[in-house]
Amino acid sequence: MERTEARLDNIRAVEPVLSALRTVSRGSMQTARKRGAAVERYSRELLTLAAWLPEGVTPSPSDTLPASERTLLVALGSDRGLCGRFNHDIADELETQRRRLDERGVPYEVWSLGLRLNRTLERLDVGVAYAGRFARRSLPAFDTADELTARTLAGMDAGDFSDVVLILNRERRAGRYRTVVERLLPAEPVSTSGIAVEDPWPSPIIETDSAGLLDRILAQASAVRLFGAMLASSAAEHAARYHLLEDAAQNTERLAGELEMAVQLARQQAITAEMQELAAGSGLIKP
Repeated sequence: MERTEARLDNIRAVEPVLSALRTVSRGSMQTARKRGAAVERYSRELLTLAAWLPEGVTPSPSDTLPASERTLLVALGSDRGLCGRFNHDIADELETQRRRLDERGVPYEVWSLGLRLNRTLERLDVGVAYAGRFARRSLPAFDTADELTARTLAGMDAGDFSDVVLILNRERRAGRYRTVVERLLPAEPVSTSGIAVEDPWPSPIIETDSAGLLDRILAQASAVRLFGAMLASSAAEHAARYHLLEDAAQNTERLAGELEMAVQLARQQAITAEMQELAAGSGLIKP
């Protein structure tokens, strides 16, 4: 009974910790979803700005080195644990993409975001050219996406690689996610057809080079797309963690109930044995 009571005390001590972690994960999950929706609205506003530019404006011609056929694989993982196979699924998909590129004879480079993912790839002996943190707090910051996008654009301008591919987890349903592969760069041509753009009043006055302004919009759009992908990955991570903690809390509650019943039964048996000893000592019953 003493061992059972000790186990019950330990479980009761863990319950508040699970509850706190579950609450934090739920809040972070909801915040990531809201910020992701805001990023989508901002992305549409960027297209609106592009629609206000004079017709026929195209990005500035590139005078840099011709792009190589090198592919950049950017894997988005997590900095924290308690999220099941979240990082292992990313590593598995990364291995699939690497194998396909090897079969086609296409050189590639791997960048990784997330301390836990970095450790997973290190254990799997995957060569990573750049390993960074995904989020210093519970959610990623736009500065990280902006800096990473600037580095990838500079690499493409220098001819280091021809395209940038993201590997991340996106939410599918409650507590579930799917590992997806998405192309970040080169960005799709900006198309404003089908976008309902109200004529601003007064009309915008564009005093700078329209092509240069379009270049800036495209660069900002790429950073926003990467930031949106990072928020989607963060939402999937916190959702997976929340549901795992929810299951753990339910199992803990079930186990605590079973131990409480075991303790009560042991106490009843002890009281019964003590009553029998007293009765036998007083001669009421035969020993």
